[in-house]
Amino acid sequence: MVENSIGYFALPLGVVPEFPVNGKTWNLPLATEEPSVIAAAAYAGKILSKAGGLAAEAEPALMKAEIFIENSQLTPTEFLKEFRIPLENALEPHLATMNARGGGLRDITVRRLPLTGVLLIQILVNVCDAMGANLLNSLAEKTAPLIEGWTGGRKLMAILSNNADQRLARARFSIPVDQLAKAGVSGEEMGRRLEMAWKVAGEDPDRAITHNKGIMNGITAFALATGNDTRALEASVHIYAQRTGTCKPLSTFHVENSNLIGEIELPLSLAVVGGAMGMHPQAQAHLKALGNPNAQEISALAAALGLAQNFAALYALVGEGIQKGHMALHARRLAFQAGARGNQVDTTAARIAEKGVFNHQGAEEALKDLSGS
Repeated sequence: MVENSIGYFALPLGVVPEFPVNGKTWNLPLATEEPSVIAAAAYAGKILSKAGGLAAEAEPALMKAEIFIENSQLTPTEFLKEFRIPLENALEPHLATMNARGGGLRDITVRRLPLTGVLLIQILVNVCDAMGANLLNSLAEKTAPLIEGWTGGRKLMAILSNNADQRLARARFSIPVDQLAKAGVSGEEMGRRLEMAWKVAGEDPDRAITHNKGIMNGITAFALATGNDTRALEASVHIYAQRTGTCKPLSTFHVENSNLIGEIELPLSLAVVGGAMGMHPQAQAHLKALGNPNAQEISALAAALGLAQNFAALYALVGEGIQKGHMALHARRLAFQAGARGNQVDTTAARIAEKGVFNHQGAEEALKDLSGS
């Protein structure tokens, strides 16, 4: 799969069991090194299942190829008037497979970049169940010479855009606030705090970045476990969060008629064919276990997972704090690193937490205490 390969670098693989989306329960595979991520998603799923779960949907898989032309005096209007139909005809043979699957060409746009003067031709394609990188790169490179001839200019670059802003996924839940009560705090107060946490993220970009990172904890782990391109995914999501000129939270939370309503919208270029998943038997097995969803279905699941992950994090943050649960899991990891095995892991972790020293030395001392040496 890669050049100069010397082996494999493994990550822990876990499952979020019985995750409630669109009236069904799903066992979602997550590949991540970060503790608490899977536990938080599972916890959120359990809470939200009592309120009907989450509803989610995703738009068709529209992606763009871009051809950048230098030294052309042709205006965008002139290009579209004279060469739109010839370009559509030139694209047709390269999109035959996508057309047969219900995808294919959806639009052609042209604009001139104001600072460089470069003419930008964008080709919008429904790539169906694929991520679309290879198709769009080939499409751009094969049509670029024709465009050079038509415009009298010279190709600078021809490549896909990873901006999936026309491939949006959405999820939503509604839960009565009285189901949010915890640790002596009323459900009404927890609902107010959750809404306030979202508002704070809307005012403070530094908080919004961390807010959105929490959303991606689950989505990126799910993408990795299903063989998807996590770098393209993250790049598109984070530029979408800044579409107003500053980083904003991708999710929203507000209380309405004594219900906490959580919603999310974000671009997700998740695929179920091609790329690494076509060569990775474990990714293929995970997709099969999910019932072989299409690209829209897997993107909808990812959006719901991201919203639930975010809800769980905020629910802890505005309640007992995020470190309580996280440090309990961290203690187990420290116990294992110190040499604890089997039942020793939990007892050593409990001793670490009791002493409150969360480092390697503290773990070794806790293990010695329990072994009597």
